[in-house]
Amino acid sequence: MDTKMIDTFFGSLKDMRGIAELDKHLLHALIRMQPDISESTQKFLCLCFSLWDDGNTRVPLDAGEFSKRWMRKWNGLLLLKETAGNAVTSTDGIDYFEQIISTGVEEILHNCASKFTSIISTLETSEVSEGAISTPLILTRVAGELPYLYLDRLFRAKILIEKYAGTLFKDGGDKLPSEADIESIQKKIAGIATYKKDEQVLPLNLNAEQAQAVIRGQRENLIITGGPGTGKTTVVLYILWSILTQGDLKKPNDETCCCSIYLAAPSGKAADRMQESLQNGLKGIRDEFKYEAGSGNTAEKKESRVYKKLKDLEGSTIHRLLKYSRSNNGFSFNAKEQFSEKSIFVIDEASMIDINLFASLLQAIPEGAKIFILGDPYQLPSVDAGAVLGEILKPRSKKDFTVRLTKSNRFTDDSVIGNLAKEIKACAEDKNATAPVHKFTPHPALDSAVVPDAPAKDSGTEVPAQSENLPKDAVFYYSLPAGTQTKKQETETLEKILHSWMGDFYKLSQMALEIDPENPDKDKCEAIWELSLKKRILSAERRGIFGVEQINKSACKLIRDYGAKKFTDRYFPGELLMITQNQAMYKLYNGDTGIVVYKDSTPYIMLKKASENETGFVFYPLSWFPTDAIEPAFAITIHKSQGSEYDHVTMFLPKQEGHPLLNNQILYTGITRAKKTVTIIATPETFKAASETVIERDTGIEL
Repeated sequence: MDTKMIDTFFGSLKDMRGIAELDKHLLHALIRMQPDISESTQKFLCLCFSLWDDGNTRVPLDAGEFSKRWMRKWNGLLLLKETAGNAVTSTDGIDYFEQIISTGVEEILHNCASKFTSIISTLETSEVSEGAISTPLILTRVAGELPYLYLDRLFRAKILIEKYAGTLFKDGGDKLPSEADIESIQKKIAGIATYKKDEQVLPLNLNAEQAQAVIRGQRENLIITGGPGTGKTTVVLYILWSILTQGDLKKPNDETCCCSIYLAAPSGKAADRMQESLQNGLKGIRDEFKYEAGSGNTAEKKESRVYKKLKDLEGSTIHRLLKYSRSNNGFSFNAKEQFSEKSIFVIDEASMIDINLFASLLQAIPEGAKIFILGDPYQLPSVDAGAVLGEILKPRSKKDFTVRLTKSNRFTDDSVIGNLAKEIKACAEDKNATAPVHKFTPHPALDSAVVPDAPAKDSGTEVPAQSENLPKDAVFYYSLPAGTQTKKQETETLEKILHSWMGDFYKLSQMALEIDPENPDKDKCEAIWELSLKKRILSAERRGIFGVEQINKSACKLIRDYGAKKFTDRYFPGELLMITQNQAMYKLYNGDTGIVVYKDSTPYIMLKKASENETGFVFYPLSWFPTDAIEPAFAITIHKSQGSEYDHVTMFLPKQEGHPLLNNQILYTGITRAKKTVTIIATPETFKAASETVIERDTGIEL
């Protein structure tokens, strides 16, 4: 098999960061199976693999539509290469995409049924069984649609989702709760739970959307969507409470209360957040519903069965829930070995679940079980293939199994941040919408021509705390200097921003030095933890002057120079760190964030794990972890920030229009991480481009 030509073409794409190394092996396998594929079609298949790498599950076999998608990607790759300061190397004819695409599309369409049968199966309908898939590629021809080419594993996942989602989610649109039903459940929940506002304890009043979700959730499986602060986990808590209390709790073997409840999310960090959110919600349950009168003197005996069951719930990753086995390269729970029908599943952060994992999850859940899927479809899609949540929210069958929560408890109707998020979301909903026109308030510190130096630790200079002086709800703006800057000038700009941003974070080192990991003071731990969550820098990019790697390097130097110069090893007290690889034996997961503290000369990482001990914090020597499993976290990528909340967010957008990471989902996700203020560092042109550029993944799911 002569692969010299295609390897050269592949190498050019790889040099542009346009294709993954694994694709080379898959391409070689196709050529071995079908040696008579022309050179042009081999190149076309390279382009297909490149688009599949972007998260699409299918590519259109229409030269015009394919070209449009490919050139958008190619132009982005050229821009990335240029901004990285690298010249584009010889591409061996790679620029002749139009010819490659037209020839490849024509050859596949005309020869798939006769010449390419070893590698392509042709299906005339989307209604096929899993057993019908027998080749690496699937070509679908559905009446009234473009023909599409799928990878077999992605097509298999698509039809599994269609099959099992169709079974699990019914149409509840004809049985919507009446106003009387809604008022009744609102009154019931107000009698069960309270919340605190301005030091007052008030009855918990669900809004009409939330009440409707609780009522529907008692009788049907639901997908519950909504932005930050709309109460998705609050709704699920009272759905669970209502379901469990429907049975006769006086019967020791009551089946309703004996059902298994599973909390899961695509990442350990997201699973922990859901568990913590539900635990916080349970704190509002009135005491008379927590404890059973006359059952004994200890709290253990007094806790009601429902309250205890919900209190003891633990979050899990979806992989752990399904029990992934490396030896079998599969899940222990699957279509043949499903969970019990007496099960309830709560799945959070569904926008982050890729198509293969979604398929594995749904097929392991029996028809009689209950499932509630939570997510925000306007956030960034999964890292791997698919945009499943967005697809299943638009069923062709018009089935109604979705509750959309739109009223935010975090943002009022006149909230500046909330309304900006709505306007960004509107651009995603309507392709003809234009970016919101805003006269952003210049950031009061960044807009100043005078930038104060970082305080010297022993000078007696008061550590600034700019974030404490900012408004409660505001969007600030800082426009990068016009024109092309040198690397030195960009570095100076970053230093100016960091000097103004740092503020009370200069206190982190001294506060960390007061914590003894072997005998921690809970109040001191809570104080530094609260400060660490006050603000964060978010960037769309990892590399470059305004990428998280350089921002973290500069931020660490500022804080180390202020209060931790004597710590010359890798870590310093007060440094914020993020776990980047799961450490399952310690119950730490990718995305968990901690703070460095010291015992003598030994650095530890301190993390908040409320259920672990009475202080709510755990400490691990950093020597226990691989160095590549931890990185600084004063700045994190917007991808990594999903699900997190900070009082103050400073967000860097890519500087060039056409950048692949300058898009609507990036902008929306970053803005909605902020609770009090967000500062957008961009130009008017890049802000507009981000608002109006929506990531569109072609997943092809039909319900």
